[in-house]
Amino acid sequence: MSSEQRASALSADAAIAALPSLEDLGSDAGRRGVPAEAAHSHLFFWITQVAGRRDRLLTQEFRPYGVRVAEWRVLLSIAMRPGISLKEVAEHAMIDQTTLTRIVESMVRAGRIVRGSDPSDMRVTRLDLTEVGGELLETLWPIADRINQSLCADLPDGAAQLMCHGLREVWRGMERVLPRGRR
Repeated sequence: MSSEQRASALSADAAIAALPSLEDLGSDAGRRGVPAEAAHSHLFFWITQVAGRRDRLLTQEFRPYGVRVAEWRVLLSIAMRPGISLKEVAEHAMIDQTTLTRIVESMVRAGRIVRGSDPSDMRVTRLDLTEVGGELLETLWPIADRINQSLCADLPDGAAQLMCHGLREVWRGMERVLPRGRR
């Protein structure tokens, strides 16, 4: 084991030791089905808990701008990859295709994004931000960044980067496990 792997293992051990106690999970911990210990130490349990609570914070902060979290994800996806296809936005923003179609229609009507056809395949819809959409993203980004920074403020130095690295590796693992058409 390399010194970098040892340091990562020690950091992971410290992170596991820092998890809240089972008593902090509430009085129903472990009463039905899955033992509380299993859920308590399961990566995806914590990912969904954190993502859900963060989305509620974003919802409150974005309300004055008339933007829902799903729309924020669409704006961010398009900004990261201008000309992204509708199918790619669905995957990137984690929004099912039917819901995304309604969101895109609403955002087009609001003048935030534009739809276009892919010149090489007219069946593919491509999305871009309008000037209004770009300005909205510039307004919302500092809000989301402030929330993200605040939520990560108590992490030890390097922990957020280690978590990002770990989640990228999980993503790569999914690429190996999921059938090609389901990615």
